[in-house]
Amino acid sequence: MGKLTAQFNKFIDSPDSLDRKLLNLFLISLLVGGVPSTIISIALGTGMTSNIILTISMVYTAVTLVIENKFKHHEMAGILTVFGALFFFIILFYTSGGVSSGMSLWILLVLIVPFVFLQGRLSIILFCISLPILAFSIIYSTFHPEFVKNVYEGSHWKIGIDVAQSMMFVGIIIVVIYKFQTTSYKRQNKKIQNAYDEVKKATEAKSTFLSNMSHDIRTPMNAIIGFTRIAQQDIDNKESVQMCLEKIATSSEYLLSLINDVLDMQKIEQGKTTIEKIKFNLGKTIFDIEDILEYQIRSKNCELKTDFSEMQHYIIENDMILIKKILMNLISNAAKYSKEAGGKIYIKVSEEEKGNNIACYTISIRDEGKGISPYFIDRIFNPFEREKDTTTSGIVGTGLGLAITKSAVETLGGTIDVKSVVNEGSEFIVKLDSKYFNEETELKHEVKNTVGFEGKRILMVEDNELNREIASRLLSDIGFKVECAVNGQEAVDKLVESNDGYYDLIYMDIMMPVLNGYDATYKIRNLESEVKKNIPIIAMTANAFDEDVKKSTERGMNGHIAKPFSVDEIVRETSKVLSLVQNR
Repeated sequence: MGKLTAQFNKFIDSPDSLDRKLLNLFLISLLVGGVPSTIISIALGTGMTSNIILTISMVYTAVTLVIENKFKHHEMAGILTVFGALFFFIILFYTSGGVSSGMSLWILLVLIVPFVFLQGRLSIILFCISLPILAFSIIYSTFHPEFVKNVYEGSHWKIGIDVAQSMMFVGIIIVVIYKFQTTSYKRQNKKIQNAYDEVKKATEAKSTFLSNMSHDIRTPMNAIIGFTRIAQQDIDNKESVQMCLEKIATSSEYLLSLINDVLDMQKIEQGKTTIEKIKFNLGKTIFDIEDILEYQIRSKNCELKTDFSEMQHYIIENDMILIKKILMNLISNAAKYSKEAGGKIYIKVSEEEKGNNIACYTISIRDEGKGISPYFIDRIFNPFEREKDTTTSGIVGTGLGLAITKSAVETLGGTIDVKSVVNEGSEFIVKLDSKYFNEETELKHEVKNTVGFEGKRILMVEDNELNREIASRLLSDIGFKVECAVNGQEAVDKLVESNDGYYDLIYMDIMMPVLNGYDATYKIRNLESEVKKNIPIIAMTANAFDEDVKKSTERGMNGHIAKPFSVDEIVRETSKVLSLVQNR
């Protein structure tokens, strides 16, 4: 019984349409019911003709079932079912006793079934065809009884058994179809309700997220606007202006982190996260992140303890960007939710050998902070979820950091778990498999500036006036001679009109009027002059995703700098590009 129920549930939950399922159910019921019906007919002595017709009808039903399922011709199978039932049931009606037999019930079933597994005009057309044919057959048998073979003549008990078995099988078929439809509709309604509840929950979560975001964005924006005004008023007070600029920089960095969280979440929802495995030093990466978060950790008076005692191999091959994102979010959260004074943050990395230079790295990040309540811990990795909003908790955030972290871990094929006790702290445990290398020396990722910028002339292509002004100032400060173009076409024209070697480098925005950066690069790469067509081009754009970097490379650009940019980033990327050009 359990297996039968499981098969029934599997049949209901299959992706086929309800019409297709009902037709399958009807045909299977005819086949299953046809066997005992034939046996009963033989036992009642209905004759060879009726039994042969019954056997042929079951073969016909099986063929129709194949057409429905193997060839997926639902309407054709439906039409064959109705006309087959008309043909065989009318013959059986005349060879099995006419109105005095149970075939009248089967004929009634023929009128019902088109509306069960066919829709629209086709079901009405088949009904309109079937009704007069069946009505005529019954009326004709009444006026011409000589054409009806009365197999049960003189045996009332055989007539009763035949009618009873027909009533039983037709009733079972109708009940099964009704029960199936009812169960299907209930399950469908439940799925719709569950989907509605999920959408409602997601909508409420996003509404809460937008409310929190409004507060979280306005907080640093208020600081940026406020300290800008103070700096303007205290323009002659160097210390005050310096303090204001530091506050503005801190607020700007936080605002950028909020925007990055939202963009990362959108990227995850669109399934655009990709893996770029490189060889790097995991221990050094953790120390680098600790350095980046030093101010945040120190501002909470936290003590950071790092334990690599159970780690044998520091050099691994994995996606360094995703691992940095994971560690940055978890360590930052540990500091954010730590005790106000004297809390400790423990970072421990252990390694378990799995063979073939593969090891499972377990990274534990534990704090002595607020902890997470039991009711919320199951929802902690859901997007937009926060246990308390920013206003009540005083801790800013979007509710996206842990969702992004979990997605990054799963993208790398790892797992993340959390243990927490309220008012005692939380521990996040990440497990990732990575290939390791038996190297003792640290890998160096920094690109040293071995290329002098003094006197080099660059063409800055940027449609936004403020961005041109900022970039020109930063680039001039590090030694470049800067000329500008306001769109891609102007950049191409300036390059064409200049002498070979006049420009050493082009910084190219992407989204511009007249001609965008990609198309401008394409035109430049197809110029006749070998010098001009091979000029280094670096994308300087707000398009900051990994796929944007890849797209820039595919379109012929040599480097990529995402806005908002820093002087260090400009120096690093420009040095790398110019060094590669020199070493060609």
